[in-house]
Amino acid sequence: MHRDIKIEDVLIAQLYDMNSIEGVEFPTPSEATFQFGFGQIIEDKNLLPHIHKRVNREINTTSEFLYVVSGEMIVDVYDENEKFIEKVILKDNMALLQFIGGHEISLRAGTKYFEIKQGPYFGRDFDKYDFKK
Repeated sequence: MHRDIKIEDVLIAQLYDMNSIEGVEFPTPSEATFQFGFGQIIEDKNLLPHIHKRVNREINTTSEFLYVVSGEMIVDVYDENEKFIEKVILKDNMALLQFIGGHEISLRAGTKYFEIKQGPYFGRDFDKYDFKK
């Protein structure tokens, strides 16, 4: 199951509850600079062997995927103009893929999570800036 987080018609992020997966889904739009799919396979399935081609792509923002294995992560989602969009609470087996904008993150003690984003990473000063709420 997934839910889009938008401001007007602009997709800011997608929220995923991996506890309620049915079938296979790739909910990210084809033009998104970061892609995500998930699924639950009922019967054995084999995918054809394949090689991913080297393809030049232009990416002008950093998308970030946050996945909570266990615990709790609270994410305040902001658009590119520093406007608060919504508070998202990620618990066990939930994820957030943020395409644009920014966020403030609070983690509860003992939380296990991982994050994935595009590289290369040129350092905090190059890739991010802080703002006051």
